[in-house]
Amino acid sequence: MAAFVTPDEIVSEAIAATGVSNAQWLTQGGQKWVLTADLAGNPVVLKIVPVPPGPVAQIAVKRAHREVELLAAVESPHLVSVLSEAIEIGDVPSAVVWLEERLDGADLSLELGVQWDDMQVVAMLRDLARGLIGCHELAVVHRDLSPGNVRHTSEGRFVVMDPGFARHLERSALTGIHQPGTPGFRTPEHVPGGSPTPASDIFGVGILAFFARSGQFPVDPSGEDHEYDRRLRTGQAAPISSLVSSIDGELAVIIDRCLQRQPARRYLDGGELFAALEATAIGSAEWREF
Repeated sequence: MAAFVTPDEIVSEAIAATGVSNAQWLTQGGQKWVLTADLAGNPVVLKIVPVPPGPVAQIAVKRAHREVELLAAVESPHLVSVLSEAIEIGDVPSAVVWLEERLDGADLSLELGVQWDDMQVVAMLRDLARGLIGCHELAVVHRDLSPGNVRHTSEGRFVVMDPGFARHLERSALTGIHQPGTPGFRTPEHVPGGSPTPASDIFGVGILAFFARSGQFPVDPSGEDHEYDRRLRTGQAAPISSLVSSIDGELAVIIDRCLQRQPARRYLDGGELFAALEATAIGSAEWREF
């Protein structure tokens, strides 16, 4: 059994192991701690996954390693870049740590308070589809495309982050004790008994687009969890044009297809969604310049 290690001790060991300086707290959640830091004069992010005691410890360690392996395997300006390998702190790990690029801009959680226009939504859809292409080609499902896991940089680029709950479809599942997904941004496959596929991420992208354009959730997340699960399992999102009459017709069709309850009726993966955008007028040169 590992000896108790305080958060300050874990952070100190993480700083020493990664060689960073000027580390400052950014967020401290239950499952992941995030600090900003510098590495050889360059801004980076220090990620720390504290390893809980008991039977879930091995799951936490494996999940952290898989997250870093995924980020290292995919090279895309629309998926956050990893800058180091995963490093275990302690002989019996008390944490797993690594470095990522530090992105400027803001998370979508800070930008969804106002209704977006069509051009903004198209730009987000295109970038998120491109960020997911590399994941889906590796048979990996992100599973938590919530606003806090998408960064909008100052240059206008949308970047997928934090695939900590990503599911490798060709590997054994790491279930743990936590149900992935953020209320309001879950998919029908998040319901207990559901099986995630790349089309699940497409539903997640559709939620972001629907909310950005209309200011409303396509599936009402209010009430008890079982009520939300029932709506996800049996309901169908209303056409976005019923809420936003001014929306571009082709964009409305794309968002509606992303939000089909049956996975086979959606775009099957990021590549198919990106191709659909390219094949429409909203994928024309003047839209791409936005």
